[in-house]
This record gives sequence, C-alpha cells and structure tokens, in this order.
Amino acid sequence: EYEDKKSPSIYVKFPLPEGVGEALRTAQSYKDKTFVVIWTTTPWTIPANLAICLHPEFEYNAYKVGDEVWILGALLADSFFNQTGVEGAEKIGTLPARVLEGRKARHPWIDRDSVILLGDHVTAEAGTGCVHTAPGHGLEDYVVAGHYGLLVENPVGANGCFLPNTKFFAGEHVFKANDHVIEVLKEKNALIHLENIQHSYPHCWRHKMPLIFR
Repeated sequence: EYEDKKSPSIYVKFPLPEGVGEALRTAQSYKDKTFVVIWTTTPWTIPANLAICLHPEFEYNAYKVGDEVWILGALLADSFFNQTGVEGAEKIGTLPARVLEGRKARHPWIDRDSVILLGDHVTAEAGTGCVHTAPGHGLEDYVVAGHYGLLVENPVGANGCFLPNTKFFAGEHVFKANDHVIEVLKEKNALIHLENIQHSYPHCWRHKMPLIFR
C-alpha cells in the first residue's frame, strides 16, 4: 500500500573524472571538475550505487557553476536551479544522452565507478534526469543493471541494517542511517541541496511500515 512518508530529498554531485572531453569542447578545461547531478529521496541507498541512468532520448545540459561543470537534464534544469537556490549557473553546451553512455562517474566516497547507463524508466517529472541507480534496492535499477551486465551490490542484511563490512554505516538501520549518509556527503563536498518532503511511499499492507527493497 502507498502512504505518505516524510523523507530527505537530496541533490548530489558524482564526479566525472574524464569530463565530457571532445563531446563538448567548452568543458574540456573543467575535466577534473565535472559532475553528474542526481536526486534521491532514499539517501540510505547511495552506498549501493553502481550507476547513473539517463533517458536515451533526453538532452543533457552542461552548466558552469563557480569553478565546476554540472551535467543535468535540459528539461529539468530550471526547476533544479529554482528549488536549490543555486545562482549564477551558465549553460555552456548540450549533449545527447547517448554521448554520455558508458562514461564512468565515480562514487562520492567508495573507490569504484558509477557507470552512466541509458534507461526508459527515467522521467522528466522530478529530479535532474540523472537517476541514482542501486540495483540491490530497486526493481527498475535491477533490470537495467542486468541489461548492462552489472553485478548487484546489496550491503543491507535481512534485518534492515547495513552489513558489518559497510564503510561508515556498519550495523546501522537503513532509515536511521539517512542522516549519517547526508553527513558523509557533506564531508565529501558532494551534497548540493537538502530538504524534507512529504511523498507517497510503499508500505507493508499488514504492518503499515515503510518497505525496504533488497
């Protein structure tokens, strides 16, 4: 059943170390300061992130923000900047999603890639058009990861707590770990914006508790 739930809504920068290079010459000088911007209402799933999904038919804009370049969906850029209050962004170019497919972003704190994939489940209804993808915690994420041959990372045990080998969050219950994940993102200078929202979220029909997907 779907019930209203209060959740942290966050926008996060994922580094794109190789930048967009030849695809957008005006961004070449920002190679080491290029980021893909994602949105999520489940910060606890970020430890399981393996990819970022873009819609194959969407265009993506590159914006110069201070001394960085941020990539996000063209259709959602205005709402993103309005919601976050980020000012002074300068559009420096547009890229089709397929140009970004296969490029390797990096996880904000884990030493591994977050590869850019394409998926039809990405929408322009909310967020940035760049979907944080954790195949161990969502059906659509799982399906697209299988299509690309990605392994599934599931750091959460059957008791709803992070497994003992999970960096920073070992033993923490996932919902209680949301604030801790946000703290780590702040420390890594990866958090752009945080606010709490009320939204519809799946609950157990019997226990009336929010569900954890594994």
